[in-house]
Amino acid sequence: MSEFLLNQFEQDRALVALRYKNLNIRKLFGKSVFIAGGGELAFSLVSSLRMVNLKKQAGIAVFLLVDDNEKYDRRFDCINSSDFSIVKYSSLDSVDKSGDILIETGFSLPDRVGSADVFKKNINRAKNIISAIKALKVKETVLLSDASAYGKLGKDLVISEKEKTHSDFSFDSLKAMLIQSVENLYFSASHMYDFSIKSVRCGKIISADSNSDFVKNMLESAVHGKTLNVKNKSPKVSYISINDLISAVLFVLCNGGNGQAYNACSDDSTVNSAEFALALSDAFEKSDVNITSVGGFTDGCAVDCTRLKKLGWLSMVNYKDALLISGHEMMNDNSVFMFSDSYDGKLNDIQQILLGFLLEVDRICKKHNIKYFLGGGSLLGAVRHKGFIPWDDDADVMMLRKDYDKFLSVLPNELPNYLFAQTQENEKDSHFPFTKLRINDTLLSTEFTSRFPNIHNGIFLDVLAQDYTSNNAFLRKIHMKATASSRWLVLDKWRGTSVNANSRFSSLCANILRKIFPLGFLQKVQNKLISLHKNMKNPKYLFDSMGRNVSRGAFPAEWLDEAIWVDFENTKLPIPKEYDKYLKYLYGDYMEMIPVSERHVSHDIKQIDLGEYAGYICNGSFANSKK
Repeated sequence: MSEFLLNQFEQDRALVALRYKNLNIRKLFGKSVFIAGGGELAFSLVSSLRMVNLKKQAGIAVFLLVDDNEKYDRRFDCINSSDFSIVKYSSLDSVDKSGDILIETGFSLPDRVGSADVFKKNINRAKNIISAIKALKVKETVLLSDASAYGKLGKDLVISEKEKTHSDFSFDSLKAMLIQSVENLYFSASHMYDFSIKSVRCGKIISADSNSDFVKNMLESAVHGKTLNVKNKSPKVSYISINDLISAVLFVLCNGGNGQAYNACSDDSTVNSAEFALALSDAFEKSDVNITSVGGFTDGCAVDCTRLKKLGWLSMVNYKDALLISGHEMMNDNSVFMFSDSYDGKLNDIQQILLGFLLEVDRICKKHNIKYFLGGGSLLGAVRHKGFIPWDDDADVMMLRKDYDKFLSVLPNELPNYLFAQTQENEKDSHFPFTKLRINDTLLSTEFTSRFPNIHNGIFLDVLAQDYTSNNAFLRKIHMKATASSRWLVLDKWRGTSVNANSRFSSLCANILRKIFPLGFLQKVQNKLISLHKNMKNPKYLFDSMGRNVSRGAFPAEWLDEAIWVDFENTKLPIPKEYDKYLKYLYGDYMEMIPVSERHVSHDIKQIDLGEYAGYICNGSFANSKK
């Protein structure tokens, strides 16, 4: 995302709008969207809408609306693009089009409103924005409000949008009264000036630049290893990651109903201050928690977001992940972020074991003159990271069919006795279309494989074939479609689930076939289709017959003609000479890493036991190294 000059955390937020299939983002195509506020959320919304323009050619005109004397995030000044402009109140007349949409982010206020002057300043701000709405002839408005609108709640009370509470007229209730007053101004103005209005009442925002002093101070203390002093008895408050807040605002804008208010909080985020501090201390080991009767706590309230979820919205970043992400963003150390608690802290051990696996395959292939390449995420890791992708938990190698068959033929005499080659032939309950090499006396079962206790569930490496397909475009398409369909039939028959194809008719036909034919027969059909063209002369195309990319279509066979050796961890391993073309076929812009908030390991592990390989350090292939 070099066009955006965003760091990895900003990129994560910029991609939010593209992650939801049920977000009606097309509603914004070709529209002019004004964003008021100028803070972190405003910048993230601008970045997100501009990313929609880049990826979807949406033609959204994005404006930042600011008062002449208003301070705003200076990153806006670095945006030099035809789809973005900064507009001041004094120059509204220069805007050559009416405003379709306005999103107001400026009322995500600090924990407490401490004076009547702050109250007055924000009321005046609301009036100014409403005047801009009138001048720009804005048709739709989303107001980012605050759950503090509900005031103080009773113990353990979680409030919904239509429920009312009572607040005493005092400085302690000043923020609630301010938010209520601002909402009333906007909803009244919507009737006067005929624009639709929706509001998002959010929990305390978790971000490196949070509006909450409590959140920000606690993050800074945890990052720097200081003691977190919190009150032992404090009310429960709902929190929301900034990623979830961006998506909540967009869902309300695109999917929400006029005149409605929607609560927004992340999943499992309604906690008291002590629970919040303990979660933060777990994320940053150098910090301790001191819980006392005089410790700090945050004002706020507990809300549910059932109404928002009915729009199709889902929380994607829980508050514990958000704390870890925000703390690392606050560190600003430019290191690649990943969630480090995967596999009970054993991910590094597993990657060392996988490296030993790769070197064992390399030893066997060199000895028998078998051409192979790193595949999938291992290939991507070699090119982008010169080793494993930091959060990767498996390894893949790929071969042409003739090399794959030769590799299997030599395994019985080459494989050390503590390794096992898992195939359909030697395990009747295993129906993987490829070969898995596994380590005896270890356990690494996924949510899927743990359902089959009779198969070998040791630590594994996948060996896959790349098969030839027809040179004729029409026959090639039919071959790959049939292969993919047979793969899904076998998998769904094996796991006991219904086939969910692209259409109801296709699904109906597939499920009839799944019920009629036994698994062994379907597997034979699958295997026949996979290797249908293995003996063809002058093949020009290959496809990923055994892997996850069977549906991506064919690619030129010449891409796997030649191997080159590149750095991988502390050794060199082979990748296709045409790796750039192949990786673009697999991943598109393969140098663009997945978003920060999604950097969890890819397998849902149910059981793990490294046995004597706990703490393993790879010093060569398994056959040549000591455990």
